[in-house]
Parts: sequence; C-alpha cells; structure tokens
Amino acid sequence: MKTLYVGGDIVPMTGKDDRVEALLVQDGMIAFAGREARARSMAPDARVVDLKGKTLLPGFIDPHSHVLTATTYALTADLSDARSFTDIQQILREFIAERGLGPDDVVQANSYDHNLLAEQRHPDRHVLDEVTTEIPVIITHMSGHVGSANTLTYELAQIDASTPDPTGGKWLREEDGTPLGPWEEPAALAPINTHVVEPRTSVDFPSLVEDLQSYYTRYGVTTCQDGATLASLADEAVTCAEKGLWDIDVISYPVTLFDSDRNETLARHSDYVSRDYRGRYRFGGIKIILDGSPQGRTAWMQAPYAVVSKGDDPAYCGYPQWEDDDLITDLIDAIDRGYQVLAHCNGDAAAEQYLNCYEKALERSTRADKMDLRPVMIHCQTARRDQLERMVKLRMIPSIFAGHVYYWGDVHLKNFGEERGLRVSPVGDALDLGLPFNLHTDTPIIPCDMLFTVWCAVNRVTRDGVQLAEDQKISVFEALRGITINAAYQYFEEDRKGTVETGKLADFVILDRNPLTVDPIEIKDIRVLATIKEGKTVWEASN
Repeated sequence: MKTLYVGGDIVPMTGKDDRVEALLVQDGMIAFAGREARARSMAPDARVVDLKGKTLLPGFIDPHSHVLTATTYALTADLSDARSFTDIQQILREFIAERGLGPDDVVQANSYDHNLLAEQRHPDRHVLDEVTTEIPVIITHMSGHVGSANTLTYELAQIDASTPDPTGGKWLREEDGTPLGPWEEPAALAPINTHVVEPRTSVDFPSLVEDLQSYYTRYGVTTCQDGATLASLADEAVTCAEKGLWDIDVISYPVTLFDSDRNETLARHSDYVSRDYRGRYRFGGIKIILDGSPQGRTAWMQAPYAVVSKGDDPAYCGYPQWEDDDLITDLIDAIDRGYQVLAHCNGDAAAEQYLNCYEKALERSTRADKMDLRPVMIHCQTARRDQLERMVKLRMIPSIFAGHVYYWGDVHLKNFGEERGLRVSPVGDALDLGLPFNLHTDTPIIPCDMLFTVWCAVNRVTRDGVQLAEDQKISVFEALRGITINAAYQYFEEDRKGTVETGKLADFVILDRNPLTVDPIEIKDIRVLATIKEGKTVWEASN
C-alpha cells in the first residue's frame, strides 16, 4: 500500500527554508519526498491524503523522559493543583476513599510543588498524619527528587533517630533526630520503597501500555525514552516487546537505584542491548544521577544558594551523590563496555564533576571507539558556558530541560539570584558553540508537550511572565531540531529518523498550524492532529 501526502506545508527539517510538495510512503518508509508531479508519476495508484493546508513535520523524538515510570502515576494521587497543606490533605482523603484503601495498602501521591503552596515549605509527617495514621503515606515533589512521608511510613521502613542519612540523600530531622517527614533524593527513598511500597504494590503493566503510549502520541511523539529504568520495569518492557505491544519506539537507560543493578539488567536482556529495536524496544546505554533538583534546592552548585527564608545556611550549595573516585571507576567500566552514558546534572558543580570524571575515564579506557559513544548531560540547568565549551571536545551532548524556564524560572531567580537565574536552560550558548543539543520534558515531571518545550526555548518567559536572558533564546527552527534531528542524533538514529527524506522511516506528526510561520508566542497553542509511526496512524485528534 502506497500513501501520498500533498496539499500542505511539508517541513523536512533538512534546512531552515526547505519544503517539499509531496511525500510518498511505502512499507513504513519514505519512498520519495519532493515534487508532487514526480511523486504522482511514481505511484499513480497511491492512496492520497490531502493535508488541507495543515503542516507535516518529522515525528517528535523525546530525548529524555521516564515513560515506564510514568505507569506508576496511574496508581497515585495527583497533587499538582494543590496550593496549601489543606488541599493536599483533602486530595489524599478523597483518594483513600475512592480507592477503598486500608492498612494493608499504601497511599502514594505525586506532583506537589512547595513553591506554589501557601506555606512555602514541604508538608511534614504531622501534616500527613492528620490524613491517616493507619496507612503509610508517601508524597513526591514535582521534581521527583524530594517529598515527604507520614510517621507510619518511617516506622515500617525502620528509619528513626539512630539511622544515619544515606550517601547522596537526607531525611530532614526534628531536634531529637527523629525524621520530620520530608526526604531528599532517591537514596533516602530507597528503604521506603523496599520496605513499604514494593510489598504493598502490584502493577499490571501490560494493561497500562495502551494508555501510556497514547499519552505520548497525542503530543506527536514517535520515539520516547525511559531515562532511569529499574530492573522490574525493564523486565515488563521486554515482555511487552515480545508480545508486540509497543506502537512507538522506546529506548531504555537502566540505573543502579534502590535494589536495581543496571549491569545485571543489561546482562539479563543482552539481546536488546543494541542500536536496533526488537519489538520497538531496546537499551541505549546507562543512566547516572549526580545531583538533585534546583527548585528543590538539592542540585549541587559551586556557589551557594541565595538565602530565601529564615534559617537558610548562607554557605549551602546542595550536595553530590557520587564520590569522584567511584564515579571515575564507574565511567571507565561503562566506556569499556561501549555504553552511552546519560548523567543527570542540574547544578554546575555536578556538571563540573561529570566533565572532570568523564575526561579522566576516557584517558584510562582502552576502548578503541571511546570517542564515538556520544555521552549526554541531562538537564544542564545551570551549566556554564565554559562547561559547554568543554563538551565540544568530549563530543558530549547537552540535553536541556527547557521547560524549567516556564515552570520554575521564577523559583530559580529566587534561589540563585539574577546572574544565574536569568541564564537557566542555556540553549543559546549551546547553539552558539555548535553543540548538537536537544530539548526534553522529563515526563512525568511535566507533560510530554514537545511544542510547549519549543515555546519555552524560543520565548524564555516564566510562569509569572518574567523575561529570562534573551541572549539564550533560539529560533523556532533550531528549537524544532532539538526534538527531531538532534534528538535522533543522540540515539545514533540520524540515518533513519529526524528529517523527512527518502529512505527514512515514515514517522510524522501533523499539526494544525506551521510553527515556523505563526507568531512564536502562539507555538504552545498549536494542536497535534495526528501522529504517524512507520506509515501507521497511532493517534488522531477526535475533532
């Protein structure tokens, strides 16, 4: 079956002003992209799709999110609309009642933001105890790096005043050392996950896959990522691949976290450790987490955070999650195995550590193609220009969380002051230095709205309407590259994805307007009308 697309703006993303008149698809591939007359002569019997003035672009490629982890959000309460402790308590009570939860269950909730709460702090165990003392309650901040729990949770996890903080994490304490409730970083969540969450939680993963994929495809995504895959979820994802349940391509990067060992995961599924997909699934490398969240004030900075409330330590810089020697050893092992490394770095101190340690690991590795592994720095929120300059030599890719500009730009100004706060998400410097940067959403931290991410990178306007550094703005075309061809490059797939060209996969998105011709402030309002994966429509707007 051949399909011919005509009658709209077909933007191939091969050059800023490049356009094609017609697109011919056959057997899931682009058979021809060019003049309409030529396309019709090649396939006079093709099914014709009239775009009716709409815009067709390459399918959007998600360079970093947590597609598998997002499944767990189906089991949790949504706190994103909470604006006070009272709101949080009410949402939790309603969730418990609706789900009929009891003492053998666990209450989990996600996506509150203390920066938006009237109290301007994290709810502690006493606040959560007012909801229930009979069921463990664990809530997670919108950043995913901090949260809180009720008293029963800490009792079940056997965490008390005598329990030392784990490396790379903290439990906030009362004066006598008793956990206050708030926790920081996955290391502090690990025993809670092991002793409380896992024994009380069961997820029928395959039943969630259809809804999970439709969440991504409604935003035009044809390739997505799980950027910190736990062993159990990797097993589930492989099972789904074997059953043919994936409609879009999924790339996983296992992490050593909780009781999940990434190398064991990759060894167990060695057939999927490849640059080719099996059942639309593969492992692309490994993930390392080097620091925390800037909006949660756990990102590791080289200069202190600003003092924003009484009791703040004026010397506080956040903290690391790895020692240098351990990180170097780990990176050497990854490089020697030929793994692409994705490293979470929000603070500039974490970025410095990654750059220093990756350089040393390269010096000590004996692998012949060690310079061709395309390491990635994830988030890059406060990465400095001199650090981006060092990435050029390392062939390191900055994957930038541009959505921070809108969602937390105002918070960053408060936490870092103007000099650092105005410059967050430094896409302008990355472009100026010729780095093949891309733009990600970190879903489920924020929605996987790729066009909104483009809007953030182009306009750099915060939630409160503050204009951040204009010299870090980029053009719409360059921002679109960040979710198409540059993202494909990160995955070593630039030969088959990211542009509309003959011989590539027929992965497309159809939009109601052309982001290259509308007023840039309107980009966030453009609607996805259809998402097409290898010639098959995998999502279509209802009206």
